[in-house]
Amino acid sequence: MITLGGQDSLMKGTGTNKENLLKIAVVGGGFSGACLAGALLSARDLRLSVVLIEREGGPGRGVAYGTRCGGHLLNVSAQNMSARADDPLHFLRWAKENYAANVQAGDYVPRRVYGQYVESILREADELNPGRFEWKRDEAISIRQIAGNAEIYLRSGSRVVADKIVLALGNFPPADPKFPGRTESSPGYVSNPWAANALDGAEKEKAILLIGSGLTGVDVAIALRERGFEGKIHMLSRHGLLSQQHKPGEPWPAFWNNQSPRTARGILGLIRQQLCAAGQQNRDWRSVIDSLRPFASKIWSSLSLKEQRQFLRHLRAYWDVHRHRVAPQIGEMLMTQMSEGQIETHAGRVTEYRETSDEVEVFYRDRHSGELKKLSVNRVVNCTGPDSDVRRINDPLLKNLLHQNLVRPDSLSLGLDTAEDGALIDVRGRASALLYTLGPLRKGNLWETTAVPEIRVQAFGLASKLLSGSYRSSKPSEIESWDVNVPARA
Repeated sequence: MITLGGQDSLMKGTGTNKENLLKIAVVGGGFSGACLAGALLSARDLRLSVVLIEREGGPGRGVAYGTRCGGHLLNVSAQNMSARADDPLHFLRWAKENYAANVQAGDYVPRRVYGQYVESILREADELNPGRFEWKRDEAISIRQIAGNAEIYLRSGSRVVADKIVLALGNFPPADPKFPGRTESSPGYVSNPWAANALDGAEKEKAILLIGSGLTGVDVAIALRERGFEGKIHMLSRHGLLSQQHKPGEPWPAFWNNQSPRTARGILGLIRQQLCAAGQQNRDWRSVIDSLRPFASKIWSSLSLKEQRQFLRHLRAYWDVHRHRVAPQIGEMLMTQMSEGQIETHAGRVTEYRETSDEVEVFYRDRHSGELKKLSVNRVVNCTGPDSDVRRINDPLLKNLLHQNLVRPDSLSLGLDTAEDGALIDVRGRASALLYTLGPLRKGNLWETTAVPEIRVQAFGLASKLLSGSYRSSKPSEIESWDVNVPARA
């Protein structure tokens, strides 16, 4: 484990050669932020200094890899989980040396082990770049632009001065669905499944309803079983679809090109043609879907805004369960528990929510029959997946940037609007020379931007962009230290 210093930092900057020092602040210490910090510091440029700001959790963990549940496995095999774009098998070698010597390329290891791996990247960056990297446990709440750079104000009352700022905020908690009858004080409802006490006492209950049957719902189901919950798990979503599981198979040749359809319906038809061809050759459908992954962002950008909305409205749920698959062990566990009646999926929309002294009654309109049905459970957990509409996310830094018109939502409200290189675009449509982002916040522009293989490419590309810019050659700012104490803000 990385040992935090007296002020919760990996190191304290030396402040040498400040006139020519390029200071980059990365806000967010999960995989995106850690991967970017590692890419920046791998350049071994003595004119560079990096501070990584994270309000909670261990270094490099984030929500995904900070889990304590041993049953939470990676959704991608070890051979494809390297954090280094220039070394595809980096994680596999690390896992053999630090987790289990018999780890194979196709294995799906626990996510908490991957969190240790990401932490090791930060530790290595710290050891190879003494005096140039700082981990700061604090919360960034606002930004003020000053001549040539900016100040980041922190919850503690201190501030950080930087020439470039990168938002690596990861995924946000889910938005609360609007259920008639539910109030903010409903005791039987859990808004955020990742909150520290979200599942406390669940092992004593008989039935629990998960709103959402995607990857979040699967994670919560696994966590419930590991905590000793032996009751019935209900999973209710609009389509009632569960994520498919991975299976090995031979690669399918790429079939998308510049002459392919530019409509959601047309692309669906093209995929169906390929699936039919694969079936005739006794090939698995997963290979067809996987062959599209390198082209996902190009396909997305080739669609008009109207067609992107059509995809989100009609096809997104089907794409997600086939594209974002679970480890084989998890898929088999789900099938077993469903066959034994321990897990049951439902398709429909909630029409009413009621609470009594000892249970919750949820009424929903069945998608297939149109009938009104009722589920009686002890607890309801919101598993609808990360919220992406930055206008309603309760994050002080995002609110501050939106208020200053320094950033704007993308046209689909899936994140923030960005230029091709990750620069954030302001309300007037201008690409920033100060603010950048990577990872989930770029979903509206890239679509495929939440998994390790895509994020690591973004991280190395953004690092190259930031390092290729001009270093500050003007007189140093009056504020020379990374960490300057100022009165705490409310």
